[in-house]
Amino acid sequence: MAMDKEPQTIDLFQAIEEMKRISLAGGTFSIKFRKWNRQTRNGGDVVKINAARIRPKTKDDKISDASYKLFFTDTETGLARNCWQVLITEFNGRRTVLN
Repeated sequence: MAMDKEPQTIDLFQAIEEMKRISLAGGTFSIKFRKWNRQTRNGGDVVKINAARIRPKTKDDKISDASYKLFFTDTETGLARNCWQVLITEFNGRRTVLN
């Protein structure tokens, strides 16, 4: 494997910092994450967002466990979305890992 090739994985929290930098610069990024099903307490369908941008986080008193979620806008649909940070599986084509 060539040394100049980007690693195939990225630390999840490093990826989130990168998402914030990209968003502040006015750019977008792609992510994949699993939906969380509260009823079954299980990871659900995988969702891929091609062009996301971080939006301001909601306060924990407004949405439960907000500090564990990623708040973003899907710039293709204009929808405000959120997902659990630990259920993010991919960032800009690189698999996320928890170190």
